[in-house]
Amino acid sequence: MSLNKANQDIVNIVVRICGVLLLFIGLWLSIQVFSEALSLYKNPGNILRMATAIEAGSNIDKSFRPTHDSLLGQNEISVKHKSSLKIKTDNFRISYFIAWVIDLLLLLLLARISIMAIKTGGELALYDAQIKRLARQIVQAKRKQQ
Repeated sequence: MSLNKANQDIVNIVVRICGVLLLFIGLWLSIQVFSEALSLYKNPGNILRMATAIEAGSNIDKSFRPTHDSLLGQNEISVKHKSSLKIKTDNFRISYFIAWVIDLLLLLLLARISIMAIKTGGELALYDAQIKRLARQIVQAKRKQQ
């Protein structure tokens, strides 16, 4: 019986250490997510790197530009008007808005992962207390049956 009790104690200690470690990882991750969201709020220009990467990979801004030009008709656009149109369309970039959506979804995903890590870590850190409560409930139910 003492070997079984020693094994149980070792498993309990390992589970609690893993729980506390997971709890701290979740807390650190949630702080990082909050920090990143705050930095995007203070400096929204940081999203330009992601928008540039999206544009380099998908060419989505370039693919919408010919459609816009063809809707106006090539014969009707003068050279002067075409250059002013290009300047105006350069300011509106679809990749910029896609980058915002992707970045916010990634922040939400990381926040969800940190919440799950905190919850699981807390449950593992309190592993022994939950097992003792379950054992008491089983003993009480057994006594009621007798």
